[in-house]
Amino acid sequence: MNELLVKMLILSTLGSAPVCTSTDVIRVPVSAASAHIQAAASQQVVDGADLEKYDVEENINAEDISKDDKLSQVEVGEAPLEQEPEEEVSAPAEPAVEEVEIALSGSGYPLVAKYNTNLPEGMFLNLKYDKHLPAYDYVLLHRSAGNIRQEPTTQSKILRTAAYFEKLNIIESVRGQYISSYGSDIWYKVFWYKDGKMQFGYMLSSLGQRRTFQFDKMKSSMDTLKGAVDSSKMGYVSNYKNRAGRAPLYKSSTSDAFGNLRDQSAPAYYNLNNKSEFIYLGDGTLFSILDEQGSYYKVKSVDYAKALWVPKKYVYTKNAPSTLSQVIVVDRKNQNEAVFEWTDLGWQMISYSFATTGAQAKYKLETPLGYFMAIERKPKFLYLDDITKEISGYAPYAIRFTGGAYVHGVPVDYIKSGGQLIDPGHKESIITLGTVPRSHKCVRNFTSHAQFLYNWVKIGQASVIVIE
Repeated sequence: MNELLVKMLILSTLGSAPVCTSTDVIRVPVSAASAHIQAAASQQVVDGADLEKYDVEENINAEDISKDDKLSQVEVGEAPLEQEPEEEVSAPAEPAVEEVEIALSGSGYPLVAKYNTNLPEGMFLNLKYDKHLPAYDYVLLHRSAGNIRQEPTTQSKILRTAAYFEKLNIIESVRGQYISSYGSDIWYKVFWYKDGKMQFGYMLSSLGQRRTFQFDKMKSSMDTLKGAVDSSKMGYVSNYKNRAGRAPLYKSSTSDAFGNLRDQSAPAYYNLNNKSEFIYLGDGTLFSILDEQGSYYKVKSVDYAKALWVPKKYVYTKNAPSTLSQVIVVDRKNQNEAVFEWTDLGWQMISYSFATTGAQAKYKLETPLGYFMAIERKPKFLYLDDITKEISGYAPYAIRFTGGAYVHGVPVDYIKSGGQLIDPGHKESIITLGTVPRSHKCVRNFTSHAQFLYNWVKIGQASVIVIE
């Protein structure tokens, strides 16, 4: 039985269950902000948790969560779009003089590409979390809703309408009717499940964005990191909330020549005799320790070719990995992630899922690329409203890997009532999960997946890798 069939069987038989918690009142004044957290903690608020358990972060997206909630209220429809452009079938282009053999799809249409991503050699499937399983290849409706048709032409029967931000499993792309308003004749053959049965149809490729799980790149990045861990002493940057001190400005700027930011970073010098030239290494960045000289460590970052000198006050080695047995790989390009364990047989993939990373926008930061320490885990952390800087909500089951960036469950906005904040309970999912970057730097997950990761991760043996 091939892997595609196995994936289809898994997808057709597994369901998902929402994560719920009881509603309770969090007795935190609505006006509480970061300057008032210590006072709030002393009053035994926030479920009696202390400040260490529930840090407050600014880089979480309260405003967008409310927008996402409104989008979530729009259900996936089966009715066709009322105003879809119906176009005449265009005449085929003049054939080339030289005759060529054209590959045909199983449906008889000219085949453009087949999509059947599989795990590479040295990577095995051993699921320990099996909810919300996506196909390895899928297409995201990123422009608007779109009609799914029986054949790749607007004259054929509409089978259903896929909703905005819906993800559909994809098998292949073919040439069908040319749609002049989109300038394309490429259609995707997609499938979905209805009443437990697999359904097939076609959608115009311009309506969606093809996504995949980049398992080859994931494996390559994990092999690179494991090689460094196995062959050297490891350390990582520790400057959460600039507690080790703000790094110096780079030529009067808060970003270096590569765009790396000063905040919660360490300066990494090329040469100790010329401290005007350096780069910023972000909090949590993993590296090999090669040597030391006075108050500096000579280090080799996993993803940077040159050796660098970092002040010792920014370096933490106590729980840096001496062995690498757990890795979370986040794909910023495809907005998904996969989770792995190292065994004698190689890398075992124990879960894979959609994810949402940080956006480059006002009040937001992209999730940085690189190799990071899984620094700590928290049952939840609080976040502030972008505008008012008041406590706005929390994110559950959080694993911090750089600065104020965490892998966590769906954020929850508190309900403000009578000067108090009421917790409405966990949310399992949100419609924008796995679509486009929307967070402030964090990596959002299904809440049940975040809970699985929170219970699974072993600090000191785990890493978070972010790829493009």
